Amino acid sequence: MPHSKTWLALGSLAFLAMACAETPKHAEMVTSGATNVPTPPNVDRTKCDEKGKTVITADTNLDQKADVWKFYQSADVGGQKTEILTCKEVDLNHDGKIDLVYYYDDKGATLTLDEADTDFDGKFDMTRYYANGKVVREELDTNFDGKPDVWKYYEDEKLVRQERDTNGDGKVDEWEYFEGGKLDRIGYDTTGNGTVNKWDRAPENDDESAGGGSAAPAAPAPTAPTAPPPAATTPPAAKAAAAPATAPAPAPAKK
Repeated sequence: MPHSKTWLALGSLAFLAMACAETPKHAEMVTSGATNVPTPPNVDRTKCDEKGKTVITADTNLDQKADVWKFYQSADVGGQKTEILTCKEVDLNHDGKIDLVYYYDDKGATLTLDEADTDFDGKFDMTRYYANGKVVREELDTNFDGKPDVWKYYEDEKLVRQERDTNGDGKVDEWEYFEGGKLDRIGYDTTGNGTVNKWDRAPENDDESAGGGSAAPAAPAPTAPTAPPPAATTPPAAKAAAAPATAPAPAPAKK
């Protein structure tokens, strides 16, 4: 896909170039048609379409190949033509494929969506939706089969519900609810009809209701896989072991 305008940044040097470049195709998160998963927030994915936009690229590892793409669209702001950032794509491991994508709001200041391919298999395995700059929903592909199997929901950036597809059929069959940051109850679908038909209380709640002993610690909620750093860094050399202290010389004998 040819870019209309490309700025190639090499370190601190930047220049404007009229050229044709190939934008790598980013990964895709595959979803199932028949599902009981709530519909995600609507995000304008055309913000990463280069049609009608200026694309600025950067070469962060100086290998003469672009690994960052920023998409800008002209907009009238207060009667003045302004370039608004709509999308940013990153090739983290420099293999020519997009591994991380950021979508921005109409002002180019706040995230509305980001997606990451954390294992570099060409498929997104983490997607996060934002509202007013705060994450409200997270989708994870924990078995890396190209389909989300964990959905997390947040209120004021606190996890309130986590849903799981434990058998890989594209439907939620386990629901975890959190109260005050702690797991409160778990619902199960044991019949395959897509709704809860069995409930369990969190272990600490059972102990508290029975009045016996101290509550068991809450099981930590699984955390989303995070994207690896853009490039590996060489670990610092191990420090040489400190030389043993020299024993003090014995005091001369008294005459």
